[in-house]
Amino acid sequence: MESIQQKNITGKVTDNTGKPVPGATVIVKGTTSGSITDENGQYTLNNVSSNSVLVFSFVGMKTVEAKAGNQSTIDAVLVDESIGLDEVVAVGYGTQKKASITGSVASIRNEELVRTKSENVVNMLTGKLPGVRVVQKSSAPGAYDSTIDIRGMGAPLFVIDGITRDQAYFARMDPQEIESISVLKDGSAAIYGLRAANGVILITTKSGISQAGKVEFSYTGNYSVQQALYVPEGVGAVDHMMLRNENTFQNFGTNYLVRQNPVFSQADMQPYLDGKPSYNWMDAAFEKNTPQQQHNFSVNGGSDKLRYFMSLGYANQEGNYKGGGYNSDRWNFRSTVDAQLTKDLSAKVTVGAILDETNRPNSTDWSTMKTAWLMRPDAPFYANDNPAYLNGDASTLYVGRNVLAEIDPAISGTNKTNNRRLNGTLQLNYNIPNVKGLSLKGSYDYAMELPDQTRFKKSYNLFNYNSGTEVYVPVVVNSPSSIERSANFDFDTDMQLGVHYDTKFGEHDVKSFLIFEEAYSKWDYFRAYRELLIDSEYLFAGEALNQEGTGGTPGDRSSQSLIGSLTYAYSGKYLVDFRFRYDGSSRFPEGKRWGFFPSVSAGWRISEESFMKESLPVISNLKLRASYGEMGDDGSAANYPPVLGYGLTTRIGWMFGDALSGGLQPQAIPNPNLTWYEIKMYNVGLDFGVFQNKLSGSFELFRRDRTGLLATSSSVIPGTVGANLPQENLNADRNFGWELMLTWRDQIKDFGYYINPLISSTRSMRTDWLETVANNQFDYWRNRTSGRYNDIWWGNESDHMFTSLEEIRNYKLPMGQGTTPGDWILNDWNGDGVVNTGDEHPIATEGLPLFNYGLNMGFSWKNFDLAANFQGSYGVYVEYGEVLISPLSFGGNNSLSYFMDRWRPADPNADFFSTTTEWIPGYYPVTGHDGRRTGTNLVQDASYMRLKTLELGYTLPKNLFSKAGIKDLRVYLSGYNLLTFSGLKDVDPERPGAKGGASTNTVDVYNYPVNKTFTIGASIKF
Repeated sequence: MESIQQKNITGKVTDNTGKPVPGATVIVKGTTSGSITDENGQYTLNNVSSNSVLVFSFVGMKTVEAKAGNQSTIDAVLVDESIGLDEVVAVGYGTQKKASITGSVASIRNEELVRTKSENVVNMLTGKLPGVRVVQKSSAPGAYDSTIDIRGMGAPLFVIDGITRDQAYFARMDPQEIESISVLKDGSAAIYGLRAANGVILITTKSGISQAGKVEFSYTGNYSVQQALYVPEGVGAVDHMMLRNENTFQNFGTNYLVRQNPVFSQADMQPYLDGKPSYNWMDAAFEKNTPQQQHNFSVNGGSDKLRYFMSLGYANQEGNYKGGGYNSDRWNFRSTVDAQLTKDLSAKVTVGAILDETNRPNSTDWSTMKTAWLMRPDAPFYANDNPAYLNGDASTLYVGRNVLAEIDPAISGTNKTNNRRLNGTLQLNYNIPNVKGLSLKGSYDYAMELPDQTRFKKSYNLFNYNSGTEVYVPVVVNSPSSIERSANFDFDTDMQLGVHYDTKFGEHDVKSFLIFEEAYSKWDYFRAYRELLIDSEYLFAGEALNQEGTGGTPGDRSSQSLIGSLTYAYSGKYLVDFRFRYDGSSRFPEGKRWGFFPSVSAGWRISEESFMKESLPVISNLKLRASYGEMGDDGSAANYPPVLGYGLTTRIGWMFGDALSGGLQPQAIPNPNLTWYEIKMYNVGLDFGVFQNKLSGSFELFRRDRTGLLATSSSVIPGTVGANLPQENLNADRNFGWELMLTWRDQIKDFGYYINPLISSTRSMRTDWLETVANNQFDYWRNRTSGRYNDIWWGNESDHMFTSLEEIRNYKLPMGQGTTPGDWILNDWNGDGVVNTGDEHPIATEGLPLFNYGLNMGFSWKNFDLAANFQGSYGVYVEYGEVLISPLSFGGNNSLSYFMDRWRPADPNADFFSTTTEWIPGYYPVTGHDGRRTGTNLVQDASYMRLKTLELGYTLPKNLFSKAGIKDLRVYLSGYNLLTFSGLKDVDPERPGAKGGASTNTVDVYNYPVNKTFTIGASIKF
């Protein structure tokens, strides 16, 4: 028998321009033995057998293989692969090369992710993946207030290293510990069953890479300055007084021809006209620039037998309250160890921790921002302008509140939130001896989340100044002082046991697995409250007679699943993928708990056909694919609907003396037929690449049908039943749309560049909805939603503004006696001679935008690199609310400056109802008139485009510091939310959601603002 020689192999990895590729991976195929190229692109492998095959790979480049043979030096040239056909991405319970994927999967690597600098990982996905929409609602420290959806279908499922987590966990991850992110958008998500109906986001974290016994250290850090993105400007004291007087002029009494006296006299205005500054409460309460910083240190290394990766991250963000004490701190830790225990048995242990703490004054952002905006510019900060005494004059303050006290924790108290997220995962992989491709895999994960909150409400004094006695009279606020503490206890386990079989024979490639999974969750809650005798953050300092404790309702849920997959490929051209999940949920009655959810997809790589290669060699990739999947969801079901439950209530019970003692009340009647609502997903896609993949892209059509959505019948039952009607599987809806993504990438000597536009559109409709019977044809047309789009906005049609009293008096329809020039005319749309709700008709769309888009571009030249990320939406409409829609809100408080552009008489003392009065036209009606609260003039186009990220980097030449052991050093300047192009005034167009009432389509300026940030940072490897 011929002996197999062992030898050392060295070599160099370069790109197609001859430049070295540092950080490329070189491994012996079929093993974990390998190395990483150094700063010169060079590598060394020890003890390589002559029959081995070396695999050279680097992110964004085509993988190359080379046989070792008798060679001792093997060089490799890697070519850019714009669509990464050889790139391996995460899919359901495994990985696949992009070339063989038949479902709708989008992915992003760490290098693309971290170009956006944000404390929230969710924000870093904005505009980078087709069909994925991110809305940032706030930049408040510790809030992580962003939403994400896939194809407009709702909140997705998050799976991190094969284990289900929630969005809060994902948002708080350190981006430096993430290797890649994949998004399952079609029926391929069915393999995750429970709660996967809205799509799945798969996160793969970093693992150790064999460094031939060496260790690589990395540090990444940055410092940022934050600024509020939108800060509407309020009027000064003189303009405020002028608007108040104008409003009073029109506030006629029983005799509308008698004008009331002005609120403010010339004497009141004169000090401000002479130079006295107005009281700008926003400037007094909030910082214009606040710091933020992030740091990460990681260790990576090991050998063929043992590999490890450890990451430690820290993030800090300061809030914009000038009172201080508003900040968040977060620590991230992740450690992964891979061990080859025997020839056939390997193990992987992962430990993760996220510790975050948020400190803030005892107030809410919404309430604090609203109070600050509404403070009058003639209301002093301090009584008698003496900084020792905060103003408490209720006649000048909005609802008697002084925002300077509320934002200072030393005065108003504190609100502290701590959260500890801990998890550990053990994975085992055993290759069955003598059966190539057959293996057993198992994993067990234990996770806990332990949030707690301490809220200390502190009593304090504001002051009124009595000028006659020169005495400061205290006004007690927040009395009595109190302390409130609460804690949650959440525990989750996940166990997976599976058998995997991969084989290849001839042109046939088969991969399969069968997995059993069991998940269990348990939770509880406790709260304690006590009024205090002395100011203290401890419960023992309280009044024994005024205390309470509340225990939350403990609960648990469990699920069991059987998961299977069979993937077949013939000659790399014809691809079929069948997957299923058999799910059981404890939330349903016996006989209804289990559901079978299959998916199937197929693909045809047309570009691999010989006739395509011969006739159209310019086409480097062309793949047609289609998928269908079924899944279920129990997410909207109550926790124990099969059982008649009882809850505590104070509405019924027993009378003891004169007091009613609470009792038990039955909850909803059980429904023995309640089960999953079912989802069917359809997807057709075309992937393409031309000119050696310099131009690549994909186009997709999709549809999701949901039936059996849970709802409660509107039928009326007698109160003597004593319980509510149960949930039933009653409703159905549909989402459908399309996506398009293009990428152009090229390299011209030292200059490389890329441009990546993407756009998607989603519509939704109710196909069958539980509704009461319409009273008439108009009622059916106006108020019933079955068979219609969900996003219809109904309203009256605005025509134009009245321009004169003559037009008002001669108008075809009667107008109210207070109508003035500048008031809007609403059309009599149905021609019945009356303007009312009967004239309402579709005037716009509400809810999701008609189109979402992104544009990513960048270039590199020698050691410089520049990247930009644009994001936006088109066809989304909102209505302004409260301070944005009219001046002097809530009884004469402050107004935004744009209301000065109003209709008004040229002579402020002129008669509003004289035909000889000369009018100055404006964008807004006369002060105090609600002319923009109704009709199409209420609708605001919130379409926008935003420069989300701009980053300029420079990698220092390696010869400057190679002797110091430094492999790579890059410095950069970065901006986030730098520019926004929108027709909206003074509000952030990114935030709107669904219309109506207190929903997010009625926008205001009370949320903590979204920030723009300017960042300087560096990354170093050694």
